[in-house]
Amino acid sequence: MAKKKNNYFKLAEQQVECCVSASALLEEILCNYSAAELCAQRKKMHEIEHKADEIQHDILSRLSDEFITPIDQEDILRLAQILDDVTDALDEVVLECHMFHIAKIPADAPELSRIVNHCVKALYQAVKEFKNFKKPKALHSLLVEINTIEGEADSAYVNAIYHLFEKEADSRVLIGNKAIYDGLENCCDLCENAADIIDQIIMKNT
Repeated sequence: MAKKKNNYFKLAEQQVECCVSASALLEEILCNYSAAELCAQRKKMHEIEHKADEIQHDILSRLSDEFITPIDQEDILRLAQILDDVTDALDEVVLECHMFHIAKIPADAPELSRIVNHCVKALYQAVKEFKNFKKPKALHSLLVEINTIEGEADSAYVNAIYHLFEKEADSRVLIGNKAIYDGLENCCDLCENAADIIDQIIMKNT
């Protein structure tokens, strides 16, 4: 019996579904922030992150037993790692809220979280379309959208930091709030990095 081929495109979709779940939860947390509820929300986020880790490990295990893949194994590994990094970064923002004892979320964090969620959803659409990489017109449009949203995140981040240092004098609050903003910007940066990896794979294979 012929060995069943692994569907790495479907596995990548499963990974990015974890990203979407995590970004939706992060937006919910930051737009309706409650320090009292953070412990339960951290647990919920960690469960999503753990599921993402399991999918990545599954991909690694499958690759170790397979010699012929639809694209280079190295590229599958790069994409799997960056998608896992996105989920980790979303989880880390919630962890920072805990570590820095954030009692009140910084003013621009909800808007940044909405941009992050928008960016992750665009990445999800790109990964869903990735199986059609040999006819990349639609995929290219989605990658451009991710880069556009990341640019919006950069602008929002600059404004957020400006407002923070304009209005806040407490150094402890400054450190904690800046960590939240940095973490949110990093989420969009990683989405852009994932888009760049997909773009590089297209160029290698078309």
